[in-house]
Amino acid sequence: RGRCYPCGEEDCGVLQKIMKTDFKTILKNKENCIWAFLFSSLFCVVTAIFFDYYYDLNDDMLMKDIVAGIYTGTPSGHNIQMLYPLSFFLSLLYHIGRNIPWYGIFFLLCQYGCLYLLTERFLSFYDKRWKKAVQLVIEAGLLITLFLSDLVFVQYTVTAALLASTAAFLFFTSAPASTLKGFLRNNTISIVLVILAYQMRTELLLMLLPFICVTGVCRWVRETPVFTKLNFQKYFSVFGLILAGMIVSQGMHILAYGSEQWKEFNRFFDNRTELYDFQYIPSYDGNEAFYESIGLTKSEQTLLVNYNFGLDEEINADVLGQVAAYAAKLKKGVQPSFTAKLKQAVWELKYRLLYETDRPWNLVAITLYMLVFSAALCNKNWHILWELPFLFAVRSGLWLFILYRGRSPARITHSLYLMECLILLAMLLTECHKQPRKKIVTILSCGSALAMLIICFLYAGAGITKTGQEFARREQVNQAYLSLQEYVKERKDSFYFWDVYSSVAYSEKMLTASPACLSNLDIMGGWADKSPLTREKYEKFGFSSMQEALLTEDVYIVVKSPELSGYPLLEEWLPAFYADQNYAVKLKKVDSVYAEGQEVFSIYQVQPAS
Repeated sequence: RGRCYPCGEEDCGVLQKIMKTDFKTILKNKENCIWAFLFSSLFCVVTAIFFDYYYDLNDDMLMKDIVAGIYTGTPSGHNIQMLYPLSFFLSLLYHIGRNIPWYGIFFLLCQYGCLYLLTERFLSFYDKRWKKAVQLVIEAGLLITLFLSDLVFVQYTVTAALLASTAAFLFFTSAPASTLKGFLRNNTISIVLVILAYQMRTELLLMLLPFICVTGVCRWVRETPVFTKLNFQKYFSVFGLILAGMIVSQGMHILAYGSEQWKEFNRFFDNRTELYDFQYIPSYDGNEAFYESIGLTKSEQTLLVNYNFGLDEEINADVLGQVAAYAAKLKKGVQPSFTAKLKQAVWELKYRLLYETDRPWNLVAITLYMLVFSAALCNKNWHILWELPFLFAVRSGLWLFILYRGRSPARITHSLYLMECLILLAMLLTECHKQPRKKIVTILSCGSALAMLIICFLYAGAGITKTGQEFARREQVNQAYLSLQEYVKERKDSFYFWDVYSSVAYSEKMLTASPACLSNLDIMGGWADKSPLTREKYEKFGFSSMQEALLTEDVYIVVKSPELSGYPLLEEWLPAFYADQNYAVKLKKVDSVYAEGQEVFSIYQVQPAS
């Protein structure tokens, strides 16, 4: 109510009509954004209601503990696995509010932010609401079928792949621009996402970089004409900005880890990765001469086997490098030749592409290849005759690389499929929505939707069941972990070292508020052990090493009860290690941790032998 400025009269209703019209215009212009926001938000909430969100691996848990200040007592940007700028940013959030689960919130924002961006771009290809509704149904089905487990059990490697894949999709489907400024403005989000993925998981982004280059080339050839000065400026500017962002990020990381302590630890980290991920630990029996030559006793070699090498200060970067090199030398005499390994990798690549190992990912990828090829031929886009083979050659090369090395966990294979499928989907949407549209392409577009719906119908149930079973398993297994956390929290004056293989089965919920205090629990090995962070943590509890700490009062060892089969028993290897260090010790079980009425962990103390 009030005076209407257009006509000067009171309560004439013109102002209300203008405001109403403007509001409708805004809603219409932002309809895709609203649909995308509602879809991604609803998917996030519904998933949380049915499953909740977990860190997939304890790697993510330790990274979170470091930036949150749980590990050392102070939020730190040196979380080792990420580049320093991103890790430092996350640690700043914990300085603002220590009890807020910033780390988990950040990763969920990355996941569902990418989902929002993808959905908004998908919807932009459709002009009618019923078509948009069908598209959202198909998208929800594919998410449940292919990606539900990765959304629920979050891993920073897959999240980085999602960021990079979203960037590739957005770049390929970005609006044409007649100026360099407009082109950069249209692709700013893609540039930022690639740099963020590089900071989050450097090795993964570098592995996916060939896919991103394929996307750029295939997008470039759709320009008319292709080879112009402006096009060279546009595409090389995008590549240059991405490269500059990567270089700046890496430079800041190098400066942050420039101290001698961090340089030595990074060397230790690299040698540890080589030994455990790509080589093996040779048995002590039969290799006594080698181990004696590098100064390792049988009890110290056992620490490498059970991963509790943090107990021995003599196991350093040089020792791990020598063991890894010796293992590689032994493998040369028995492992297949290069040609034989390559043939095996090719056979496995063929099997994984055609058969059940990677279903339904491989079915979706094959279907998209056929649909893109058909749509392009209908549009007489002859570029597709080399674009698809180019994409397939790049994907095959990357797959052969990981299969040849013999290390292909799901977090890597899913990342490769995700990038490949989103690039193919970008090609398909572009082909099916060219103007003027042909009737046969319209039919093919409907066929594409039907094909995706059939795959979802066949496999969505399996995806839900698999995720539900894994969630139930974690809920049950984690009761022991939660009981241990409560146990050590009640005994703040004591310190507890956790046997590594007794700790690997547990994870945490992402949105659980983290305690703001320094944790008095640490594992006896792992990828952060022997870092400056470990030294800092030990100093705050008054000891300089694990070996020294276990000989003092109020320091205990936590072992899964009953002990894991297949690994040396604590009562055997720990006294043997101290005996080699000229200490006679014995182990005494002093307490137990219970969950749901059952003993889940045994608490031991090292005492002088009588």
